[in-house]
Amino acid sequence: MSSPTRIGVIGLGQRGLQHLAALWQLQQEGAVEIVALGDAFAANLTSEKLGRYVPGLPAESIERTTNTRSLINADLLDALYIAIPPNVHQGEVVDAAKAGIHLFVEKPMSLFLDEAIEMDNTIRDAGIISTVGFQQRYDSQHEALHDFLSDKPVVMACYTLHAPIESHSVKHTFTETVGGPSNRVWTANRAWSGGTVVEAGIHPLDLWRYWFGDVEWVHAQYIPRPPAEIFDGADNPYAYSANFGFANGAIGVMTLSRLRRIFASHLDHQVLWNEGRVALERDSLAAFHYDGDYPPAQNPDQDEVRHLIHGKNTKNTTYEIAAAFVRAVAEKRQDLVRSSFGDAMNSLAAVIAANISDELGGVRVEIEALMNSDKFATHRQKILG
Repeated sequence: MSSPTRIGVIGLGQRGLQHLAALWQLQQEGAVEIVALGDAFAANLTSEKLGRYVPGLPAESIERTTNTRSLINADLLDALYIAIPPNVHQGEVVDAAKAGIHLFVEKPMSLFLDEAIEMDNTIRDAGIISTVGFQQRYDSQHEALHDFLSDKPVVMACYTLHAPIESHSVKHTFTETVGGPSNRVWTANRAWSGGTVVEAGIHPLDLWRYWFGDVEWVHAQYIPRPPAEIFDGADNPYAYSANFGFANGAIGVMTLSRLRRIFASHLDHQVLWNEGRVALERDSLAAFHYDGDYPPAQNPDQDEVRHLIHGKNTKNTTYEIAAAFVRAVAEKRQDLVRSSFGDAMNSLAAVIAANISDELGGVRVEIEALMNSDKFATHRQKILG
């Protein structure tokens, strides 16, 4: 029997704690040993706080430090989770890859393409196992839709999310001490999160890639939030409209908003193929298409064309993606994870391209040009400060 994978986590905020809980379950199953935890803020590493979010975790026996670089350099780890805000990376991914440590990197991996490209190149050169935190690919509904669409020519996907700006939850990074929002809700701040398309829209965009392939072009336009409407650094735009063109010829239409004082969310998600559509409903996945003799003698009603594909999601997706990553590391098989870092680069480039398209007045941005052309060199650079 192989030894458990020695694993660490950098970033013990909201998402890092969720990952830690999944890893603790895997440790109890004998698959991993949590050996190190790092966070920039000591308050996030106390036994009391960790135990509150991950009951039973033996925090006292785990190396804990605010010097995250020391974890990478100490020869403690086989694998490492990096779950920090996307604008505060300081070479952790590159240094860990060079040290031969297998990597789980939370999305979005960076807000800056040059930084992400360096990460990707280093991971590729090091030959390590990598994945990015697109856990929605492990949702049982999404798996079922992946299989259902495998033989169908998808023509369009439509995703609408209207969520109140107040629904952004309080984070664990002490942003007020490092130039961020005083209320620590960094996901509502564009400089920290990249905006709603980048921070949240990347999930449905990545699902579209999982279901029917890569993005080739993007155009987008946003409705900005004026200065008088910005409170506690929550400056993400009011509304977003983004179109994504896919290599298979399909188009993805994403409509998002973050309004104040509505305190109610609305979600609609549809995928269309040439002879039907699939609706991702709250507790089910349903396809609408007609299977009888065509044309029918009379138009069928909705009950006749509605086909249940799958019921409610049955999986803890954070656990499932962790189990897949740990197994991939143990067996040295990159194919066991559904999104390597290199694969995830198309999802990241597409949502960053949406921001750039809006900044340029809604022009169409080709992904290949964005990644390689001198025309977009300044848009790829990391903004310091």
